[in-house]
Amino acid sequence: MIVNFNILKGDVSWDALIHQLNSDVLLRHILIKGNVDNMDIKLSYCEKTCEGSIINNNSNQLIGNFSISF
Repeated sequence: MIVNFNILKGDVSWDALIHQLNSDVLLRHILIKGNVDNMDIKLSYCEKTCEGSIINNNSNQLIGNFSISF
């Protein structure tokens, strides 16, 4: 499956091929390529739309989103 990541700060986006969908895999990609200021990140995901949000857990502020395609 392919995950499309979008980080609002700096308008950063990229695609990643993953074999297993879990928060650890998603966080690793975000922390390595996302140029995020804070490592305390919360993810939410909707299985119906195959889309998710990337949220700064400290300020509860949206910092990006991601979508999954199979």
